[in-house]
Amino acid sequence: MSKSQTSPQIPPKYLQEDEFKCKKLLLTLPKERGWLALHIYNYQGFWAIPRIIQDSDIILVTTPKSGTTWLKTFLFGLVNRVKHHIVEQNHPLLIKNPHDLVPCLLGTYTLC
Repeated sequence: MSKSQTSPQIPPKYLQEDEFKCKKLLLTLPKERGWLALHIYNYQGFWAIPRIIQDSDIILVTTPKSGTTWLKTFLFGLVNRVKHHIVEQNHPLLIKNPHDLVPCLLGTYTLC
């Protein structure tokens, strides 16, 4: 079996073009110093932070009491299946709570 290597993948051309357009647009917008990001930009009357979500990010959205713990467990296992073998005695899912392994955005970007 060959060991899989992680190397930075070059995004498709259309994503590169989108990234270029976003950067070009940001140069034309009024900006102020931000508190979540370095700068915030005024776009069509609304202050917004530049894109902080990456193409490789996975966002899991659930309502309360809809199986969030199970879904976080499944997501962590799927994303980290190469790092942690399923029969590993120190598998993170056996020693930690799934809520500790998969971060929650609620409270990270809000004031509640």
